Amino acid sequence: MYKDSVYKKMLEANDKVLHTGYNYREKGMVNKFFSPRMFMNPIMEGFINKIEPYFTEMLDSVKKLQFYQNFTIDKNDGRLNK
Repeated sequence: MYKDSVYKKMLEANDKVLHTGYNYREKGMVNKFFSPRMFMNPIMEGFINKIEPYFTEMLDSVKKLQFYQNFTIDKNDGRLNK
């Protein structure tokens, strides 16, 4: 379905999307991968905080590919943890 479709609101009115996944944009993703002891070192903390946007972009690109290959999900659907 296209982004500006007339039927989009009608079809989404009764949708109850559950289990959308971890919100890594707001809560951060790197702190789940690394030990808290690594954040005690200021040099390592600076490096880890600099690579977090890279991980976020890579994860977003994988999700875009998954949505593109899946024909049952609308490619413009923003409700599924994007």
